[in-house]
Amino acid sequence: MIYKQEIGLSDMVRPVIAVLMVAIALGVDTANAQQAGGYKSFVQFKQTVAGIDFFASNRQVVAPFEKPAAEAMAKLRALLGDNLPQGAIFVCSTLQQKDSIYEPQVLKMGYGWTLTVTTAEMRSQEVLARIKSQMGDNIPAGILERVKNRMPEMAAEAEKQMVSSTIPQIAYAVLQTSLAKNLHYRSSRLDDMGKSPLPDWLDIGIAAFASGVNPNLAFLQQSMDQTFPIEDIISMSRPFVASVLVSTSTSTSTDQGSSGNEGGGGFMARSGSGSGGPFDGQSPPAGGTMMGGMPGRGQGGFGGGMGQRSGGQRALSKDEQDRMLFDGQAATFFLFMIEKTGIEKVKALIRQTLEGKESREFISRTDVLGSDFEKIESDWSNWVKAQKPEKTFGPRAEASQNKT
Repeated sequence: MIYKQEIGLSDMVRPVIAVLMVAIALGVDTANAQQAGGYKSFVQFKQTVAGIDFFASNRQVVAPFEKPAAEAMAKLRALLGDNLPQGAIFVCSTLQQKDSIYEPQVLKMGYGWTLTVTTAEMRSQEVLARIKSQMGDNIPAGILERVKNRMPEMAAEAEKQMVSSTIPQIAYAVLQTSLAKNLHYRSSRLDDMGKSPLPDWLDIGIAAFASGVNPNLAFLQQSMDQTFPIEDIISMSRPFVASVLVSTSTSTSTDQGSSGNEGGGGFMARSGSGSGGPFDGQSPPAGGTMMGGMPGRGQGGFGGGMGQRSGGQRALSKDEQDRMLFDGQAATFFLFMIEKTGIEKVKALIRQTLEGKESREFISRTDVLGSDFEKIESDWSNWVKAQKPEKTFGPRAEASQNKT
């Protein structure tokens, strides 16, 4: 009899436990849904890369980013330590996805920084939408065919460019949010070096090291007779380049992220616009608007004299070419230092710079590169000439082929 009563109690308890387990499971699902911030058109891929959550239509869209982003984060941890801010990357395949993103809301989800990347498919949709707004439904069949039917190899190159332009932006976002913890950001351009406490050349160099991308190398190698002295590079601000107002297939259709730092001190910016790609020959170089001085190279105003080459493509101004030279020199000199002195010396350089010491003071030490900057520059120059440039697209490729 007692045995039967025990069975009866067990039978009564078992459903209660089952109900509790279902309730707990529902609670977990609800928490996850809230953490996703209500972005129903995206699937959240948590920690696909350590330190980064991806939001996209499917895993296939995220896959091209995984290996290079993981490598970049590993290199950043090697330089800056393990305690890096968590980031969110939204990969948009449709206009609706892009327009649904509100960066302050993303930052309130607990992220330190967020990037929005647009795929070639989405940019094609954006081009079609812009054409329709100008021409209505009477779009010539030839234009529709060119926009809708991209050649497969061009689509592959567009994907490659999308990834290669995003990885340096991850580095900039991490630098600005991990090193400048007391700064509060408005929606700002990722390559605003003034947002980082490091000298401009170190920001550029660290991003090149982390991403493995140096799109200015070919241009630099063809312009070695026009370079800045290395002593200037490590002390000067990145050359100023005025905004270039052109119609690109990656322009932001909303400006929700410009409402200020509503997300609690994080960093927000849009990625994938102005990086130059096989489909957007009009895009300005990845530099855009940037405040900074430039000693000794005569800027000649804000535009530097924009030119127009035959074929309708915009010729690069001297200011833009100066920017590309600076970026190429900063990136290669940082990589040159790593090869010659080792990663530990470079980490010490970063630490001492954050303590307020000048780069030159550290570099000129006998246990680093020494005080003979003529020899340093000669060694660096020979090192640069021996490097193999990767294929580049967009304005950088144009500049290397049509250097003035």
